[in-house]
Amino acid sequence: MTRRFDAVVVAAGAHTKRLLADAGVRVPLKPYRVQALVSGRAYDGPMWYDASAGVYARPHPAGLLAGDGTVPVEADPDEWARDADDWFRDDAGAVLRDRAGHDPAVERAWAGLCTATPDGDPLLGAVAPGVYVAAGWQGHGFMRAPATGEAVAALVLGDEPPVPGVEAFDPERFDGDEEFEISEGMTVETDGPD
Repeated sequence: MTRRFDAVVVAAGAHTKRLLADAGVRVPLKPYRVQALVSGRAYDGPMWYDASAGVYARPHPAGLLAGDGTVPVEADPDEWARDADDWFRDDAGAVLRDRAGHDPAVERAWAGLCTATPDGDPLLGAVAPGVYVAAGWQGHGFMRAPATGEAVAALVLGDEPPVPGVEAFDPERFDGDEEFEISEGMTVETDGPD
């Protein structure tokens, strides 16, 4: 069955690239694995991110949630390892002990998929007449979802001007066949001396 719509928004996370490719639209988007764990030991410290180790942690109802464990390799969104890797458990545990004095009692550990773009910024806008994309949030899509919804709605409805700043995420800033390396979704850049 074929149906026609005035507008379609593709916001399918790790499947976005393939869905758009099936429609003949190329976007520079790579799904990649990230990992997290829950420690059952009590933790009443602050939320933090160690940029050197690439690990974040925060209080969790069970004790502590820690994560990142970025695997900088493009993942197949249909076939990927959903369990956390042993190296991630070991590395995160070492960082938690060293930085927070927390010896984790891992209750569960898992992996999920995020999507990367060449510049680390999302793709948000039209990719063909009546076809819009909202993907590539480097693992921060859930946090940005309310603003993304407003921006996509404004774009689809043709509001003028669209949401301020959304033009920075225009997918047409890329050709769609860019080669790039996947990097962790949280990075700290400085303009100061090395």
